[in-house]
Amino acid sequence: MKKKLEHKPLIVLVFLCMAVFGLIDNLKGTLLPSIRLEFGVDYSAIGTMLFAASLGYLLASLVSGIAADRLGKKTILMFGFVLLIGATALFYVAKSFPVTVLLLLMISTGFGCVEVAVNSLGAQIFVTNAAVMMNMTHLFYGLGSSISPKYAGTMLARSLPWNYIYTITLAILIPGLIYMAFLRFPKTPEEESNNKMPAAQMLKSKKVWLIVATLGFCTVAELGMANWLVNFLQEVRGMGVEQSSSYMTFFFAAFMLGRLVGGYIAEKIGYIRIIMYFAIISMVLFVSGMFLDNSFAFLFSCIGFFVSIMFPTMMSVIMKEFPNGTSSIMGFAISAAGGINMIVNWIIGKTNDLLDVNYGFMSIAAYMLLIVVFIIPLRKMLTFDKSPDPVLADELHHGLTESEKAGL
Repeated sequence: MKKKLEHKPLIVLVFLCMAVFGLIDNLKGTLLPSIRLEFGVDYSAIGTMLFAASLGYLLASLVSGIAADRLGKKTILMFGFVLLIGATALFYVAKSFPVTVLLLLMISTGFGCVEVAVNSLGAQIFVTNAAVMMNMTHLFYGLGSSISPKYAGTMLARSLPWNYIYTITLAILIPGLIYMAFLRFPKTPEEESNNKMPAAQMLKSKKVWLIVATLGFCTVAELGMANWLVNFLQEVRGMGVEQSSSYMTFFFAAFMLGRLVGGYIAEKIGYIRIIMYFAIISMVLFVSGMFLDNSFAFLFSCIGFFVSIMFPTMMSVIMKEFPNGTSSIMGFAISAAGGINMIVNWIIGKTNDLLDVNYGFMSIAAYMLLIVVFIIPLRKMLTFDKSPDPVLADELHHGLTESEKAGL
């Protein structure tokens, strides 16, 4: 009971960090048209900007996963917040495109540190019903994400400069840093014994690379929609800022709902099967939205529900498949998957310029298909029990409350 009480402030911190992550990280999707307009850059430049942002995230995830074992998760998390505070403060005076790229690089680097630290801390705190608790953790990313486009769209509609929209987020970043400074982070037995998979073994594992590929294209399906949907609706479908931002808000509302209930569905149906099924459904909705008129644009928003569970459920797969060295594998997988997302966003930007915005956005359907392509062989290689959780199924049948299931 004492441990549960000690963990409650950490649980609040995990949820807070994910909400802040979702809010700030997804501002750029709504602000892309404003950035293009102010600096007069083409889509290749925007793709390069997103590439640079993903590069910062990738490198930070890789380095922070290793550094966390030596310096501790708290140090890495606080360093990430310091970077975020510095970047958002400097956005107030951002007057050129190169400076904007640099500041987005700082933000993505900060979030790379936050991502690894928070997921590792979540894996430590939530031992049972991993998919449920990881989805609940990432639910707060969806909460922040659902607020993000509406907040940005409303501020733009009131003629607030786009860069000030970043600076205002200092109002939550600074209190967040102060809050975590007073918390004590427990050490895991793994950290104390330094029991982790050697890097050479990790790089030679086909299973690890299939996890990376699956996680990477799950990330593309999620962030590809977040980065490019508003731009597509404005440039191709002719929508205004507020209308297109509303569809993005609905996307993240569906995303948040998926994070709320998706973990229970994953435990009931199975981790791998639910990712495969939801990838197929997402692809069908996406293709339907592309070929139907604006009255069916809500189909793009519905995709948020189905892509929402993919990332946290893959985190749960890593936790189950690699009980020893979870943090090392998780850090590597997040970093490598970020590399896939970085390259794909650059390709989408190039496609927008060389062909058309319509074709660039449509290519996201192909990346959704690749989730299925990689997860089928991965399923055959996994050794943990991939069947539905009978304990959770019994809990759901008898109507136990969420707090009872989580042990909070």
